[in-house]
Amino acid sequence: MVTLRRLPALLLILGLGLAQGLVLPFEGREGFRLAQAFAEGLKAPPPTLLALLLPNLPWQGSYDLVGGLYTKAGARLAQAATGADWVLLGREEERGLRLFLARKDGVKEGLFATPGLAWLWLQKEGLAPKWAPLPSPTQSEEALRALAQGQNPDPLHQSALDLKEGRGAGLLEGLLPQKLLLLWQGKLSPPYQAFSLLSQGKREEALKEAGNLLLGDVLERTAAHLLLRTLEDERWKESARTLAQAFPELPLAWEEVSFAAFAEGKGEEAKEALLKALKLRPDYWLYWTNLGWAYYLTGDLPRAILASKRAVELMPNATAYYNLGLFKAIYGDFLGAKAAYDRALRLDEGEDFPEALKDLEERQEPLTLYFRAYLSERVGLPAKEIYQAFLKAYPKHPLTPRAKRALENLGEETLSLEVRKLSLIPGDLDARPFRASEAVFPEVRLSGTPYLPRHQLETLLYKEGALLAQEKKPLGFPPLTAALEEVAPAVSLPEPGRYVLEVRYGQAQALIPLEVGPESLARKLYALGLEVRDLDGTLLLNPKEALGSDGDRLLLERTLEALRQAAPLATSARLTAPLPRGPYAGKSVQELLRDPTPELVRAFYQAVLEAPELLGESDVVNAFVEWLLGLQDGQ
Repeated sequence: MVTLRRLPALLLILGLGLAQGLVLPFEGREGFRLAQAFAEGLKAPPPTLLALLLPNLPWQGSYDLVGGLYTKAGARLAQAATGADWVLLGREEERGLRLFLARKDGVKEGLFATPGLAWLWLQKEGLAPKWAPLPSPTQSEEALRALAQGQNPDPLHQSALDLKEGRGAGLLEGLLPQKLLLLWQGKLSPPYQAFSLLSQGKREEALKEAGNLLLGDVLERTAAHLLLRTLEDERWKESARTLAQAFPELPLAWEEVSFAAFAEGKGEEAKEALLKALKLRPDYWLYWTNLGWAYYLTGDLPRAILASKRAVELMPNATAYYNLGLFKAIYGDFLGAKAAYDRALRLDEGEDFPEALKDLEERQEPLTLYFRAYLSERVGLPAKEIYQAFLKAYPKHPLTPRAKRALENLGEETLSLEVRKLSLIPGDLDARPFRASEAVFPEVRLSGTPYLPRHQLETLLYKEGALLAQEKKPLGFPPLTAALEEVAPAVSLPEPGRYVLEVRYGQAQALIPLEVGPESLARKLYALGLEVRDLDGTLLLNPKEALGSDGDRLLLERTLEALRQAAPLATSARLTAPLPRGPYAGKSVQELLRDPTPELVRAFYQAVLEAPELLGESDVVNAFVEWLLGLQDGQ
């Protein structure tokens, strides 16, 4: 089983910056001071500017998706995103200072015991002036970090803050690359445009733009590939392989090659791609997890086990443990397989076990059949027939007693369903007795032994024995679940009368008689989440009153009183002049406020039910006035 990384859907976020030649803040305890010294020596803009203006990459996850900014891949993508002639970034390590120098044609990496040696390297690269020493940092790390966060900015850094707010480039014009400035001014380069189209739901336009980017630079090709994958275009496999060949320093590219190989059943290619990815990101758990599966596909079980063990050391995850359980079961290692499967079941949130069961179904070993039953039992799927198949196929196997005990326990399994309440809004108050046209949400507690079985949760509505409505809802829950609280799907009550509501889960059911009354304005407003407030913000009805039998009477009485009290405030010409047309023509808004009728208020609330924005966050008096005035415009 392979763990697929969730692809970025869409994102267009701008975040940090660079220049014709740009030095980014270094990573480490003295990172800003070191970067400032290199920037001064290279005549580059202050790295603190770039802490404010370096753009995030156009996809969700930005640099993290490709392994991080402070890598060869991150440096090369930063150069492409900013349009700088070169980009220098570095990070402090135990053994010294590691630098990444990215140009349009590639990226170089070096580890240096001292900053001075790193400076000599830059001289050999033709970047630093010959014979000139590396400048000494002048400002403190704290002062530089404050500048990088926009605190007490000087005029140059204020220009950066202004640019981020859309107020022009100011002093940055000519100092930073034009591509970077245009990006902050909203003139997006093609990769950003493509993801912007996707964010707007323009899938075909985004796909067309992706096709135009397939032969571009590292940023353009990476964006094109991610778009093809997101949009499930068949060209994604080819684009993964060409991306890896063009930019072998990009671990994401080799990861994508492995996914293409897995999809085509090419275990050897997947293995080689993941080994290359791991050279670039040696401690990334996802690559080790998938490498274990690649080794399995090539028949190398010992290495598959070692890779899976390394994966769970780095990041315990259900997929790697399920794989480890499978590999141990194939070897006949019952205790090892059981330990791995038990750990996987505890980590699984309900998404991984279907693939684990599928992997077991494809094997013929005794333990794989046993663990099919073992997993099925613990995730709530039918297990009796599988245990019986194991006993029939291997009647003298050492696990026969365990399988028999499991069958005995399954024979004693129980399932119960309890309806906790019936609400208008899931998670809200019990709303009985109900009214016509309302939706009923049953909130239930399910329990089962030894584990909760998997069924659909159903709600059925009957009247005089005839089925009027039936709604179903599949439930997803983690393995080893014994009890669960859930909201069953809602059914609507068509008219006043007597009904029977049935909630069903497998063989468990509950029957509830319902006496349904006439429609209620107060309850309809409540179900929409609308709060009716006076001018001073006071609620006219609390939740208990709104749901109660007197809800409509209280709503009308209190609304009428609120309108009357507001009448003396309606003194503007527009509110004292007679309305020229509509159902209330000849009367002014002030008059209608002073002497409102229940019919008028009901008409207002009916309009609110049809267009909830009429009330929205407003108080009832202003909403009522706006409604009356709106009638003049045909609204």
